[in-house]
Amino acid sequence: MDESLTARSAAFGRLLLAWNGEDPAGVSEMITADYRGHMLHLPNGERSGPQYPQWIRDYRLALPGVWFEVVDQATSGDRLWTRLLATRAESASVAHGMNVSRFEGDRIAEEWAVWSNWQ
Repeated sequence: MDESLTARSAAFGRLLLAWNGEDPAGVSEMITADYRGHMLHLPNGERSGPQYPQWIRDYRLALPGVWFEVVDQATSGDRLWTRLLATRAESASVAHGMNVSRFEGDRIAEEWAVWSNWQ
């Protein structure tokens, strides 16, 4: 595994811990001050850095027990490409996701995410 993939994968993994139940307050340490998230599934399609921790809390309240895992990852330039699987514990339904994270140094500056419907 190349060095940039290892470092970015570790950073993304720390972010995924918040999605999987750890305190999301630390998310601000993983993203840049001007972070932007471009999410097709959001009403306005955008999420800012200051909104990120609360967005994770709200998601976990709405869908408790969802578990996210990395299926595979690759890097290209300043980007980390991650294919994800989300599983709902109570129904065993799954959703498939694709996330592209643009890095500035060791922090995520921008993300694009697309998810399938729950199956």
